[in-house]
Amino acid sequence: MKIGIDARLYGTKYQGLGRYVKKLVDGLAESDQENSYTVFLTPDNFDDFKTANLKFKKVLLPARWYSFKEQWLAPKIINKERLDLMHFPHFNAPYFYAGRFIITLHDLIINHFPDSRATTLPKWLYQFKLWAYRISLKRTVNKAEKIIVPSQFVKDDVVKHYPAAAAKVKVIYEGYFLDEDQQAVNIDRFKITKPFLLYVGSAYPHKNLRKLIAVFKQLNRQKNYQLVLVGRHDYFYRRLQQEAGDDPDIIFTGYLADSELAALYGQARLYVFPSSYEGFGLPPLEAQAHGLPVASANSSCLPEVLGQAAIYFDPKNETEMLAAIKKVLNDEKLRSQLSLLGQKNIARFSWETMVKQTQALYLS
Repeated sequence: MKIGIDARLYGTKYQGLGRYVKKLVDGLAESDQENSYTVFLTPDNFDDFKTANLKFKKVLLPARWYSFKEQWLAPKIINKERLDLMHFPHFNAPYFYAGRFIITLHDLIINHFPDSRATTLPKWLYQFKLWAYRISLKRTVNKAEKIIVPSQFVKDDVVKHYPAAAAKVKVIYEGYFLDEDQQAVNIDRFKITKPFLLYVGSAYPHKNLRKLIAVFKQLNRQKNYQLVLVGRHDYFYRRLQQEAGDDPDIIFTGYLADSELAALYGQARLYVFPSSYEGFGLPPLEAQAHGLPVASANSSCLPEVLGQAAIYFDPKNETEMLAAIKKVLNDEKLRSQLSLLGQKNIARFSWETMVKQTQALYLS
């Protein structure tokens, strides 16, 4: 079978989605010696994917995702490969692609948060983008052979919005990042000098970081803690940094390598995840994998993924968020319990299982 994978977002610099694509492609390259794969990459990550598996072929697709260029160029390049099946690991399958394909639909965030604060585009252009997104997604859902989703929550959400797709949707849980061979990383360069709370991820409005910062300032009136926010310094983080002010106890690290991220997971006092909507919630799961207790919003998929191994709060309620954080920080026994429960919870998830289930779906 000849299978194509759109890997233009391959690599951890593309955050959770990039890690998913990387784990999928790398895992298939390691485990599948029967089927043939064509991996479509951009000039930015073409050299990043390397494999000795002769069943894998790399093809350059020089068009950015969500661009007009990909709409006409991607079908042209993909069609040349004469594939049996194409996998778009995101919702944006090119509108004019007529071959058989499956998609991975990680969430329906834009359906729930069509907020102009979540873009750098002019308002009129963003409204046009929303219109195009809705048309494209509806067509993609209707045309796809199968739709992979990372949680039962997302499956229910997809079926609610697109009832005709119910029989197509397949839940395949993702894995998590764990650096078991942590290097001795000096975190002094981040000016972390106190017990700290950790957040990892983007700063889009639905991540609810403005509320987290407001709650942290209430918590830290005695200047006993620091809040460390890990994420690439983009427009949204710069805006958040301006709103946070010059508080030396709120630290923005920017993008970190896996070894540095693992060191922060290993040394933090608590991981806080205040997001209003997630399709899977990879960072708090990674925190659990590193033994870090988690305080999480009780929204979307998070109770499904984190199970009994987290303290939950209403992400809209600052008082409740503050109380949950204080409860964990002030109770060493509870932190130990959450750490142990987290280690048990992560046993439900692995990238190897995700790869096997995805491969089986291709063949079906």
